[in-house]
Amino acid sequence: MDTKFLVALHRGMNLTFLRFQKLKSYFGGDWAAAFGADKRKLLEADLDPRGVEKFLGNRDQINPEHEADLLKKCGASVLVHGESGFPQVLENIPQPPVLLFCRGALEETDFPAIAVVGSRKVSSYGRRVAEKIVGELADAGITIVSGLAFGADTLAHKIALEHGGRTIAVLGNGIDTVYPQTNKSFAEKFVNENRGVLLSEYLPHTEMHPEYFPVRNRIVAGLAKATLILEAAEKSGSLITAELAVDQGREVFAVPGEIFAEQSAGCNQLLEKGQACPALSGVQILASLGLRNLAEKKVAQKNIPTTETEGKILALFENGEKQHLDDLVRGSPFPPPVTSSTLSILEIKGVVRNVGNQTYVKNV
Repeated sequence: MDTKFLVALHRGMNLTFLRFQKLKSYFGGDWAAAFGADKRKLLEADLDPRGVEKFLGNRDQINPEHEADLLKKCGASVLVHGESGFPQVLENIPQPPVLLFCRGALEETDFPAIAVVGSRKVSSYGRRVAEKIVGELADAGITIVSGLAFGADTLAHKIALEHGGRTIAVLGNGIDTVYPQTNKSFAEKFVNENRGVLLSEYLPHTEMHPEYFPVRNRIVAGLAKATLILEAAEKSGSLITAELAVDQGREVFAVPGEIFAEQSAGCNQLLEKGQACPALSGVQILASLGLRNLAEKKVAQKNIPTTETEGKILALFENGEKQHLDDLVRGSPFPPPVTSSTLSILEIKGVVRNVGNQTYVKNV
């Protein structure tokens, strides 16, 4: 699939998920045809007339080759919703991104991940808490997701790397620019060393705007199995991320703080309302999420290649739904003993887990 035309469409009409679905259905994934389509076909694709007019008015100024060059220049690849490489954990969140621009390489072992967010002005207490909790999570093999902002975000990324872990930074601006500028060398270093990834749904040359950050945070929360709020004032943006995580069916943990501390008011509020679980340590969070021995499983996952047989068994797990052994045996192209033994191997590798009563779920 030649994605340069899809990127050009995004440049011309801001591809919402609904527009993307309609175009994909009508043109069958032929993005060159979609980019070159006339008004009649675009309207037949059931696109909104306003979006069509905007695109046709811009199309002459958009060059798909130029879009591809911009991405190549900053070392970014394109991840397309529903295609190989796109994070499965994001596919079913409300308003999922159509395209993700990626600097660095996401790894299968980056998931499950945990998001860490908090105040831009981290207190000494918040720093000590981060060192303990984020350090323990990274030691356990958890990839840390955050937004590379001042304060808690940057601290979480750095602690993860200091503990030998990996990190994912989701930007609220174009993939070609790191904001804040003071984090540019830090971000480029962990990308170049293959210890982390930069992600953005924003095209190159998209400037930072404050309103982009809440939108960005749905991706931060969506990439993670749980979100940890380190510190948050009563009206902190971190509380938006917590709300998004809840809407996506993710767990939320909040660090309790002093009742007189402004930086802890938001966390304490989440706990008081029952919207978050108290975060007391990384070990406790991992136990709550059922992620004990994750580091060993990730090592096994990296060292043991997935065979063709394993791939066909994994394909039976649709949309992350639980599957009973009997259903897997019926749907499998292999004899029951092969299916059963392959499931055991996948469980050892940490790719699937038995949640009881011979029911399995794919780890994401």
